[in-house]
Amino acid sequence: MEVMAGAVLSALLHKLDAVLTDEYRLQRSLRGEIMFLRAELESMQAALERVSSPSAQPVDRQVRIWAGQVRELSYDVEDSIDRFMVRVDLHHPGFSGFIGRCLSLLTTARVRHRIATDIRGIRGLVKEVADRRGRYRVDDGAFAVRRPAGATVDPRLHGMYEDSARLVAVGGPRAELCRLLVEQEGAGTMDGQLKVVSIVGVGGLGKTTLANVVYQQIRGRFDCDAFVTVSLKPDLRRVLGSLLRQVSKQSYSEVEAWDVVELIDKIRQVLQDKRYLIIVDDIWDESAWNCIKTVLVENNCSSRVITTTRIAGVAASCSSSIDGNIYKLNPLGHDDSKKLFHERIFGSEDGCHVKLREISQKIIRKCDGVPLAIITIASLLSHKSKNIHEWDTVNKSIGSGLEKFPNMENMRQILSISYYDLPSHLKPCFLYLSVYPEDYAILSDHLVRRWIAEGFVHGSDVDTLYKVGFGYFNDLINRSLVQPQHVDSRGNVGACRVHDMVLDLITSLSTEENFVTTLDSHQPSDLSKKIHRLSIQNNQETNTMSLSMVSLSHVRSFIIFPSATKLMPPLSRFQVLRVLDLEGCRDLENHHLHGVGNLFHLRYLGLRDTNITKLPKGVGYLYCLQTLDLSQSGIIDLPSTIVQLRKLVCLYIETSVRLPDGIGAMKSLQVLSTVGVGASPNFSKELGYLTDLRILKISLSGTWDKNYEKHLLCSLCKLTKIKEISIQSSGVPTKFIVDLGWTPHNLRYFFGNIPRLPEWMNSSLSELSTLIITLDKIQQEDLGTLGNIPFLHYLCVTVHKIKKAEERLIIGTDHANFKCLSEFHIHNDSLGIMFVEGAMPRLQTLEVTFQVREAKDEYNNFEVGLENLHSVKLVTIRMHCCGSSLIEVEEAGAAMRKTSYVNPKHPRVDVIRYYEDEMIEDEEKSQLDEEAFKEQEVLIIVFFSRTKIKST
Repeated sequence: MEVMAGAVLSALLHKLDAVLTDEYRLQRSLRGEIMFLRAELESMQAALERVSSPSAQPVDRQVRIWAGQVRELSYDVEDSIDRFMVRVDLHHPGFSGFIGRCLSLLTTARVRHRIATDIRGIRGLVKEVADRRGRYRVDDGAFAVRRPAGATVDPRLHGMYEDSARLVAVGGPRAELCRLLVEQEGAGTMDGQLKVVSIVGVGGLGKTTLANVVYQQIRGRFDCDAFVTVSLKPDLRRVLGSLLRQVSKQSYSEVEAWDVVELIDKIRQVLQDKRYLIIVDDIWDESAWNCIKTVLVENNCSSRVITTTRIAGVAASCSSSIDGNIYKLNPLGHDDSKKLFHERIFGSEDGCHVKLREISQKIIRKCDGVPLAIITIASLLSHKSKNIHEWDTVNKSIGSGLEKFPNMENMRQILSISYYDLPSHLKPCFLYLSVYPEDYAILSDHLVRRWIAEGFVHGSDVDTLYKVGFGYFNDLINRSLVQPQHVDSRGNVGACRVHDMVLDLITSLSTEENFVTTLDSHQPSDLSKKIHRLSIQNNQETNTMSLSMVSLSHVRSFIIFPSATKLMPPLSRFQVLRVLDLEGCRDLENHHLHGVGNLFHLRYLGLRDTNITKLPKGVGYLYCLQTLDLSQSGIIDLPSTIVQLRKLVCLYIETSVRLPDGIGAMKSLQVLSTVGVGASPNFSKELGYLTDLRILKISLSGTWDKNYEKHLLCSLCKLTKIKEISIQSSGVPTKFIVDLGWTPHNLRYFFGNIPRLPEWMNSSLSELSTLIITLDKIQQEDLGTLGNIPFLHYLCVTVHKIKKAEERLIIGTDHANFKCLSEFHIHNDSLGIMFVEGAMPRLQTLEVTFQVREAKDEYNNFEVGLENLHSVKLVTIRMHCCGSSLIEVEEAGAAMRKTSYVNPKHPRVDVIRYYEDEMIEDEEKSQLDEEAFKEQEVLIIVFFSRTKIKST
């Protein structure tokens, strides 16, 4: 409690500093009152920091009571200051319409009189709380705070998630699971039947990690596969919908709205004649398994299922009804625990300093072989100096009893050490994760925008806010408190997930700190406190009763999830709301937004993926609004009042949305996605006024006026701060983009359909790291130009025509080209490329898409020099087979697979065929040719195998 009180105070002190600036023209007496408040609150913050040190003794109950009073007082002061700041800002010139509307309620004089009255009342409360601190000697004897060493990004963290070979002690369990799943079949003991292996073990042992490693290793042996997570409170429609999409490889829309029986029937239909591999992760009760089990068709195809659970009874249920085994995952042995611990901190098993060996052994023993505990504590220590005193402090803070796994409190105790060691600015960011349900994929940019709206991130300008916010996100990942997801080839993390054990800790702390109130199946028993953040995750009857009985006047964040839309309260019940996120709530109707224009404190409004069709005009009164997300909603027209949102930074819409005139007045906009230029005729003119734009996505389609091109050229040249630009085109010529006379020096990302490579796309683009382009034609010189872009990491080129069709484009003639490129996608029907020795020296991922018929007709072979890519790890070949014979398709596939034998890195090569039903096949001739060709392929493999043996 004392921890979060300090964090709330920190945010309040920043706000008091803002109020003391000349912008708010405070009376001298009022300025003095606020300066007094600031001094008192700053003193309280210092006391709270001392008593909340992770090295301090357990906090006295009186201290915790006092800290709770400080926290609630801080919230009240901030709400009062916020009301003052918002009302003053609303009277700023330029809001004359709103002034007329509110003149009877608010005047500048009355606003200042109201804040003066509030501050005088608050001063009395602050003095009372401060006196209580002195009476009870709250912070006497507390230890000084030991700040962690400067945070640095751990270069080894990403490798722990991408390469199974680096995981400690996974080899033995992986081999045993593989033996149970597939090797017995080779011995003739399985007879084609379905088999289930259930992995059981305590939370944090690495069940999911092991299942995923085995899944990645053997999935290639099956016709289709899927990996789904069930979790403690499963949404079975979501689980079955994900399962259907994965096994069918089809992107069904709104599949979660299907009936469960319909989903089961469809999945069984897909699996009917296929050998499948399915991972069902994190099962908590038998009822969930009994539902999922109904989709498992027993078709004598030797299909396999792996389940993971913490509960032995569930594991027995999974393996009993279908032929199966239980695999009990044990904790790591001492040697493996030591290896994991030391590698996480020092980079190698024997890197531990002699003076730290003894204390290291004590810490490792307390973790008792639980990888989650080991990684968490090791990550904490990696941020500290290699000092035996600091390590001993951590060791003593952990406590004992973990080795017996008596209950969840012991794991919480271990994980909480990392929480208490977080800098004060990270604590509220971390606790905020408790608003999300279990196993939720949290998008990084979505999360950072919410943090900013809540006031957890501080900065002098928007650029700084987002930079700092993403720094906070990365810091939580580096400390192993959240798990990265959607990591691209450049190491950028698109989303994160909170481990169940960590979520348990966060939820416990959030409840204790009165930080987040969650209404779900495990609703807190006491809702009598002020609610500051409310997350509604289901529509249980008890939640309906609870909502009707509590006050929402102090709620700052309100998040409701799709399964709870029936509980949506009237917006008139909120008074200081900053974040309103209704994403995915398709049951909501327009009337649910009634009164949104009165939420003057709102910074974030999320209506993504809803059926809302009309935005109220009152939204123009949301002077503080920073993010408005209307993507995938039913909204077609934006009200004219939208242009009054002068602080709006991010606007997300669909291409069909018509923007009102005057959009150029929204000069704070930095993200604008995705605008249909044809739907908003004046946009091409006004775009040039949005000079702060960093990210712009536009669509060129529909009714097109040639004048748009001239205006767009003029506007784009004015966007000197632009970092990401996407230009989608459908039936509209884009030659004018090629002729664009600009040099966007800050450009990092470009996506577009253009006839040829423009002259401005050259080595001067020193920030460009991602380029996705579709060209009508390309020539050899263009590859040299692209190769000279100094820090290009990701390149995707779709080419309709090679300029000199009789010659393949050569990549690698200049070894200085593409020196940073790590991922390359080339889509060309005729396969008109050739890699030579030394090409793309840092390339790790390659994807090639072509048409077999065109490649055969154009070049009469499929040799493109893949063996010359000496750093590549993964090659994906996508072949369109229409119009080709089976022998030609087999020849093309063999030429590509040969790479794994002759390339010194022996990369993984995945060959994927499309349109096989459109192949031309002479049945008798094709069968003979196929047999002869397979014999030839075997000889090639044997030859290269012998060559390899001789060379070794």
